[in-house]
Amino acid sequence: MRINVYAEEITDRVEIVKKQIEGQTFTGIRIYLELPVTIDRDKDGNPINKSGPFEHRKGDDDSAAVTFWGTGDEAQSALQKALDTLKEHLADSG
Repeated sequence: MRINVYAEEITDRVEIVKKQIEGQTFTGIRIYLELPVTIDRDKDGNPINKSGPFEHRKGDDDSAAVTFWGTGDEAQSALQKALDTLKEHLADSG
């Protein structure tokens, strides 16, 4: 499976979630996503975008999110490696 998440969809809404399955605790890091929409244009014709969480009713959060699950440090290690790889790429291409 491949999942594409674009920079303008990523938010700073992040939470730790846990669940137990057959006596084993799984921990996840959940990153919420928001779909930006163009609501108008500025005086130069550039789009003005807004985004926000999706709620059916007050308190009924149905926002999109990506959750990375693990039983220990594997999720943290994988995410850190991804961030380090991106940082190195950006430094080399700058």
